[in-house]
Amino acid sequence: MSQPLATQPSVLSGPAPAVMIDRPGSVDRDDAIGIERVGDGWRLTVYIADVASGVAPGSAADREAFTRRESAYGGWRGTQKMLPGPVEARLTLTEGRPCAAIAIRVHVLPDGQAGRVDVERATVSGLVALSHSQAAEAVRDRAHPLHEVLREAAAVSEVLLARRRRQGALALYDLLSGWATSEDGVVVRLASYERTIGYKIVQECMIAANTALASWAAQRDLPLLFRNHAAGRVAAPRQTLLDDLDVAFADGSAARLEALRERTLMTLKAAEYAPFMGGHWGLNLPGYLHATSPLRRYADLVVQRVVSSHLDDAASPYGQDDLASIAEALNTGARQDREAERDSRKSVAHSAARRGAAATEADYTGLDTSAFHALLKRGCKENIAGAPLVAETARRATEGQLTSLEMQMVLLVAGGPGWEEGRTACLDAIAAAPETAVSVLSVHSQVNGLPPVEFTVQTFGQAPTTVFAAQASWPAGGSPVEGSRRSASTKKAARHQAALSLLAALADLPDPSLDLAQPVPETAQPPAATPGIEAVEGRSPISVLNEYQQIKVISGLSYTMASEGPSHLPTFTCTAQATHDGAAVLASASASTKAAAKTAAAAGLLERVDAARAEHAA
Repeated sequence: MSQPLATQPSVLSGPAPAVMIDRPGSVDRDDAIGIERVGDGWRLTVYIADVASGVAPGSAADREAFTRRESAYGGWRGTQKMLPGPVEARLTLTEGRPCAAIAIRVHVLPDGQAGRVDVERATVSGLVALSHSQAAEAVRDRAHPLHEVLREAAAVSEVLLARRRRQGALALYDLLSGWATSEDGVVVRLASYERTIGYKIVQECMIAANTALASWAAQRDLPLLFRNHAAGRVAAPRQTLLDDLDVAFADGSAARLEALRERTLMTLKAAEYAPFMGGHWGLNLPGYLHATSPLRRYADLVVQRVVSSHLDDAASPYGQDDLASIAEALNTGARQDREAERDSRKSVAHSAARRGAAATEADYTGLDTSAFHALLKRGCKENIAGAPLVAETARRATEGQLTSLEMQMVLLVAGGPGWEEGRTACLDAIAAAPETAVSVLSVHSQVNGLPPVEFTVQTFGQAPTTVFAAQASWPAGGSPVEGSRRSASTKKAARHQAALSLLAALADLPDPSLDLAQPVPETAQPPAATPGIEAVEGRSPISVLNEYQQIKVISGLSYTMASEGPSHLPTFTCTAQATHDGAAVLASASASTKAAAKTAAAAGLLERVDAARAEHAA
């Protein structure tokens, strides 16, 4: 039940109307703004629809509001109002009729500092509803009947924003390109209708009212829901983030702003409700709360009930335990909503990328790196090889525009004949810059959760004619996959060529690696392996067969690969074939990966070649 009034509400009307600024067609208006010049400052009054008097705690409407937590306006949740339609229509602020409200009056000083704060019940008349663009037009048009009011509102919003910025709040707007920061300091993309001064007026006045009410409530020791916010441990220092915001907004680059949006989402925690004042990091305030949207957010309705009870000199409808339970439910629901939204966006993005990867006619040369990466990732993971995507992949590889992760996906995730052009181009690009091979192999180890690639490095000869021989291996199932041993006059160059050879073996592509120094015979006795690098025991059968071919023990060495089974659980069968002493020798093996099947087939072939050699020697 609503509490009886202890005092008569004041009636507000007159030449300076209260203005409601909201999206076009809004019917759930729960706040209005009144501005008056007072000396060299302003009296800002935010009128909040008196929802608490019309929705009793525990009523059917209250239970429905608590379950929904807040109104939704499109997106993955669709359109869903927090309160039932008839209740909302009865309590919303409306043009042409007196409306019950809670008035928060803040004396704003010329520097944006808040002076005296008064909170009282009021009946507000003369309400005027405007869209954001209509408010912006009133600010510009001197002949508009609301020009004076909206001009002062715009001036107050600029003063309030400047004050918040000086105090270290993560607050910026770029209304021209449609970017801003949220209360929590996260970079957000504005809807098209919000990209006007009307949006800034609403945001700054509501933040000022919520901040003032938090201070007013704390002075009176009122137990209610506060909005607390903290930065993650990995977040940049405040000043660094402020500088990054300034640079990104000044630059105006959509790519830079999008990257900063992702970073702020990752490093700034979502604000949460609590029955105590814990401070707000994004706003850089000791206390903050939500009170200006009781038709749309349940937390605001709870706060209004506590404030109304205090104004009526009545007991609060909530104890500390009640507030704690409500806060936990709201926070849990918000976390679930964020997870569901991420899943929904991911599903939509995957579907779009899947269609793009499969397109047979498209031009991807103009795609930015982020958009192309999404297409490439989906195409590689699902083995979708649309001709335009493969061609663009090859072009970007040739021009050095692919990252190590992207080349790893093309070489070691994508498969099938459709990807041949892209895979060959990637390996050719790496061969032209062999140091890249180490990075690609490092990424491959990381994404597969495996130990890093191992290098065995041996040193032969004396300076200045020292030769370094390196070999790289990577664990695959029960047996490692090895590249060929490669030599060079520097240790680094030998490692790069060895890594390139291993990468070619893993990708099942012809080995483009080179011996950059005179090859070292197998019978040479090198000193101990380079300190700190543990030698890999045994030799890869693929490596041995390659060397057999180099020294003419065998010829015509080749591998053919076939697969069967579902795409998520394939079985690969490799057949290794060579000619020894005029006769064809072959061996086949199957495994769950191409690399393991090739290694096993090579082992079988090597065993047969060695057996034939031993028989011939006997």
